[in-house]
Amino acid sequence: MRRRLPWMVASLIGWSLAGCATLPDYAVPRGSLAMDISPRQAELARSQMQDAPPAVLQKPVIPPPDPPVALPTVPPPGPGIVPASLKNQGTVRVSVRAWVNGRPIFDEEVMQLAGPELSRLHPSLPDAQRSDKMTDLMNTVIDQLVDQELMYQDAVKKLEKANPKALDKLREYVDKEFDKTLQRMRDAKVPEEQVRKLQPTAKRMMERNIISTEYARSRIMPSLGSLVGLPQIREYYETHLSEFRSVDRVVWQDIFIPVDPRLPTIEQAQRFGEELINSCRKSEDFEKLMAHNQGDSKLRGGMGLGQKRGEIRPIELEEALFKLKEGEIGPVIPFTTGVHLIRATKREYDGQLPLNDEVQKIIRKKLEGQLMEREYRRIVRELRQRAIVHVEREQS
Repeated sequence: MRRRLPWMVASLIGWSLAGCATLPDYAVPRGSLAMDISPRQAELARSQMQDAPPAVLQKPVIPPPDPPVALPTVPPPGPGIVPASLKNQGTVRVSVRAWVNGRPIFDEEVMQLAGPELSRLHPSLPDAQRSDKMTDLMNTVIDQLVDQELMYQDAVKKLEKANPKALDKLREYVDKEFDKTLQRMRDAKVPEEQVRKLQPTAKRMMERNIISTEYARSRIMPSLGSLVGLPQIREYYETHLSEFRSVDRVVWQDIFIPVDPRLPTIEQAQRFGEELINSCRKSEDFEKLMAHNQGDSKLRGGMGLGQKRGEIRPIELEEALFKLKEGEIGPVIPFTTGVHLIRATKREYDGQLPLNDEVQKIIRKKLEGQLMEREYRRIVRELRQRAIVHVEREQS
C-alpha cells in the first residue's frame, strides 16, 4: 500500500486539533448536554453497566471535520466509487472504504484520521516493515471510524425520537466549532479553494465525533460515581504503590553575575552577590535580583537547568541546591568567571506519596477512564451485533 497524504488533508488535522480537539475524552461543551439526551438516561445507563473485563483499546479520537455529504442509503454489493453531491461543488466521485448500515465511510475520512500517524513512519524503515505498519494503522483507523459511525447512528435515531431539541443543540455546537476551524484556516491564509474542498468531509467527521462522544458519555457517566469510590481508589493505590513515589527533585532559580570591569575580581563579585542576598527581606525578593542576571538562565525566565541529581548544570551547584528547603536562598557560589546566586522554588524528596486529595483525584480519573473505555467497547460490540457492516480492508 503506497499512499501520499495531500498537504491540504494533512493541514486539516492541525486546524481541527487546534479547535474542536480541545474537547476532553467523551465530552463536548462545558455545560454538558448529557442530561438533555434523555430524562431517563441515568437510569438507563445504570441498567446497561454490565461487568466485563477491561479493554486495552484506544478510544476513537477523531480530528474535527463540514456539511454532511449527501449519502446513499443503500450500499452497493461492495465498496467502490459512488457519486456524492457536495455542497457548492457539484457532483464528484468519491471512494467508499466501508458501509455501515447503508451509510458510507469515505476513503478521504480514513486518510484524514490516519494522516498524522502515517507521516510519522520513519522513512528509513524497510519497505516490508513500513508496509505492515501502514496496513495495521489503516485497519485500526477504519475500525475506529466504523465504531464511531455506529455510535453516531444510534445517537441520532434515539434523539430524533426522544429529544430532538438535544440533537439540535449538538448540531448548533458543531456548526460553531467548525466555523472557528474554518476561520483559523482563513486567518492563516489557506487558499479559499482548498478550504472549500475540505469542508464536506471535515464537517461530516466533526459532527460524527461530537455527537457520538457526547452520546457515549451520556450513557456512561451517570454510573461512574457509584462505581469509583474511596474503597476502589484505596485498592488501586495499594496495588500500584510504585506509581506514587516522588523523587529527590528541586526546581530552582539561578542568577549569574560575571566578572567584568565593574566587578574585576571574583572577591568583588562575591561580595556584591552577598550584599544582594542580604537585601532580600523575604525569599520572593529574589525575583528583584534578576535584573543583575547575565547567565543563560535569562533564556528560561531565570529558571535553573536540571531538577534531579545528575541533571543540574553547572554540576558544581548540585550539592548546595539539594541542601536547600523550598523557598530558601543558597550561598553565593564562586566560579572562575563569576558567581551564582541560587534559590529553591520547589522541593520534593524521595519517598512514597501519601493517599492525599491530589493523589485520589489522579486515581479517580484513571479508574473512570478505564470504566469509560470498557463501557464504550461494550456498547460498540452490542451495536456491531445488530449492524450490517461491509469493510474494504487494507492489504500489505
